[in-house]
Parts: sequence; structure tokens; C-alpha cells
Amino acid sequence: MTTWGWDSGKPLGSGTFGKVYAAYGPDSDQLAAKVVPKAKGTTREQLIAQDAPSSPHVVPILQIEETTDSFILYMPRAEYSLRQKMNAGVGAGEAIAILTDLAEALNVIAPFVVHRDIKPENVLFLDGSWALCDFGIARYAEAVTAGDTSKFSFTPEYAAPEQWRYEHATAATDVYAFGVIAHELLAGQRPFNGQLDALRAQHLNVVPDLLPGGRKLAWIVGECLSKAPGARPAAGNLIDRLQRAGVEAATRGGSALAAAQSAVLQAAATEQAAAEAARTERERREALAQSCRSGYAALIEELVEFIADSAPSTAVSRSRDGGVTLTLGDARLVITGVSDFSGSESSPFDVIAYGHIRLDDIRRTRSRSHSFYFADFEAERSYSWYELGFMQGFGPDFENEPRAAQPGEGLGALDGVFGGLGLAYGVIPLDIGDLDRFVDFWAERFGQAASGHFPRLSQLPDGATNRPRRRR
Repeated sequence: MTTWGWDSGKPLGSGTFGKVYAAYGPDSDQLAAKVVPKAKGTTREQLIAQDAPSSPHVVPILQIEETTDSFILYMPRAEYSLRQKMNAGVGAGEAIAILTDLAEALNVIAPFVVHRDIKPENVLFLDGSWALCDFGIARYAEAVTAGDTSKFSFTPEYAAPEQWRYEHATAATDVYAFGVIAHELLAGQRPFNGQLDALRAQHLNVVPDLLPGGRKLAWIVGECLSKAPGARPAAGNLIDRLQRAGVEAATRGGSALAAAQSAVLQAAATEQAAAEAARTERERREALAQSCRSGYAALIEELVEFIADSAPSTAVSRSRDGGVTLTLGDARLVITGVSDFSGSESSPFDVIAYGHIRLDDIRRTRSRSHSFYFADFEAERSYSWYELGFMQGFGPDFENEPRAAQPGEGLGALDGVFGGLGLAYGVIPLDIGDLDRFVDFWAERFGQAASGHFPRLSQLPDGATNRPRRRR
């Protein structure tokens, strides 16, 4: 009967904490064995991601053995690594396919383990898909280097800001490394390079330029590289956005508008990086508030661009706080700038910042308005923009509702506080990479109001409302 074994004369590669050799097992002679030297205080359990589900995007550990001085991990032998593929050259279409597979891998492992050391060498082409390996190596490395600050349990070129500060790693840490790989695939180089001191300063404080080309891809990469972990997208969100980015249509506006919008996003990201330097709760909120401004600016520009292209007679005026007012016929559409919110101890939800949009009937003084909240409605301390509207608890006003409300008042509607506001619209997540639904909704109503047919409601709530289910 064939047993497990490996050939020290046939090396396949090496890393910081082990070497890989050709290996064989009971069912295959085309395996790989990673030989990891033992270190004081470490165990074989640190090398295994417990309970991780089976997936074509995860390289499985088939067998683990132990000798006097080493652990041996057996796994399928991949055709090549992402590093080898990148050295050979990667096309734009290939890059999106690779990133989609990697996002699938992150989505699979997120509930079970934080990888902590995602890099091209740990992404392998196996059985027709790109798969992630070495889940336990990073945890093992942390145990080895815990008492030695001269070493790192991560790869500096791909390490998130929180790793450089020796803080707790989360799934958002892996998303940051994904962003570095995405930048490297799409731009041909990593966003940050240099010696250790230079890398640390760049990862902590420097915001790379937005990538040229497709804006949806550029926004994905930019958000993944956010200095604040809570502002990075979740892996599941990445999968959907990458699919849409692969079929991105041409920008409706001209190159001047696209350049202006990119400048707004870049400026907001730079402000976020500066605010992320300190770690108090106040400074955490400030960093998130800076992060959310880029998405809010994109939301405004998408709507303004579509309306201005469709109705060139629309008058557009901008305010100093980043807001905008559009006027056409009998209609006025106002989007405010972003305001920060200090939080509410009585609510299970955390709102970092807010704004609102309001449609006015200029002649008959009627209006409809919705709020925008940058909040953690779906997962604690994982923030996105949401759109929602409110109505009075008794006797709704069909002429002027739904209406916007500041978070201090509006959160009560989500908590079911008796006698307060009720939820009249939403809660609708706003995907900054795909705002077609949002743009169509408000452009249609703006057009109706401009023609003298203000969209008056006959019932409230307006459509289905979905209160967030998460509770403290």
C-alpha cells in the first residue's frame, strides 16, 4: 500500500517559513509537501484552518505529519502560482477572472479564518481555478515571531495598516492584501515599494493614485486599499462588483468630468489616510467619515452627470460643503453635503455620517426627501451607504413624505420606538460601483416634477421596507 512521502531532491519552491517539495500519497503521485521547521511553543494545530469548507478556491490540506524537527503538510500540486503567471504576463480580462476567483476564496474563508498573509505566491492555479493556500502558516508565523519585533509575521509589500501597528487582523486585513494584488495585476506594479521603513510609512499614510481606465475597477481597488478597515468592502460585495466591472460600459460624461470626479475621490481618500494615524474611538470615527466621502461624491456625480446629459437645460449649482442643486422647470433637486454624526448609545446601529436628497415642487411647495446614512446596518463595524425615508407616526403627509431625518431621530424608526417616526422607504444599500437603480429612481421623479407632474403618493410606506435584522 502506497504511503505518504516527499522527495527532498525535488524542490518546488520556498517561503519564509518552509520549503515545498514534490510528494506522493495513496491516491496520487502528483502532490506537494510543505516542510515547516518546528519552532518553540508552536503546535501542528496552528497550521490548519479549522472547519474551513471545501471549495475549488481553497487548496486543501490532505495530510499533516510530524517529525522530530518539522511539520509536513501534503496538498495537491498546483500547475503554477499567481506570481509565476504575473511574471509571464496577464491580460485585462484574465486579471478580472483571477481577482474574481480570489474574491471567491476570501468569501469562503472569511467566516472561519483570517489568512493574514495573502500574496501572489499563495494563490495557485489548481484544477482550472485560482485557489488560496497556506491558511495556517500566517498564524504559525505569528506564534514564532510574537516576542521578536525585528521580524514580521506578514509580507511587508501586502500588509495592511493595522498589521504594521501590530493590531488584531480581521477579514478586512485580507481584503487590503487583495487590493494590493489587484493594483499589481491591473497596473503592472504594486502601489507601494521600497525598504521596510518606506513601506511602513506608505501603507500607513500614503494613498495611491486611482488606477486609469475603467472607473468601477478603480473604485474597487481604491476602497480595498482604504486605511480604515471598516471602509473596505466585504469579499461577497467584491464578487458582484468585479462581475459588473468586467462588462463596464463607456462613461456617459466626457473625460473632463471623469477626471474631476477622480480628483474628488482621490482628495477624500488622502484625507482619510491622514485621519487614520491615531487609534482612539474619536479618531476611528473621523477616519471612517473621511473614507465615506469618496463614495458620496461618486453618488452625486453619477446622478448629476446623467441628468445633465439627458436634460442639458438643467441648471446646476454647487455648494461649498460638496452639495449640489439642480433646477429644471417646476422642479428643484437638492443633495446636501456630508455631515458627521457622533453616534447613539440607544441604538444597536452605528451611523458615522449622513446627508439627504430632496425633490421640491417649486410652485406648490411640495417635496419628497430621503436620507443617506453611512452605517453598519448589516454587520457590526462594517459600513456602507444606505438610502431610507421616514414618515410621521400618526397621519402621514402624502404631499411631503417620505422625508429625510437626521440619525438622532431616524434611528428610532429602525428600532421601532413607539410614537416616533416610521420607516417609509428603504433601507436600501447603495452600491457605489453600480448606481443605476438610484439614478433612474431620482432622474424619473425629477423629470416628472419638471413637467408639472410632481410624483404625489397615494399610500405610505412607498414600497417594501426592510429593517436591518442585526441587534445588539
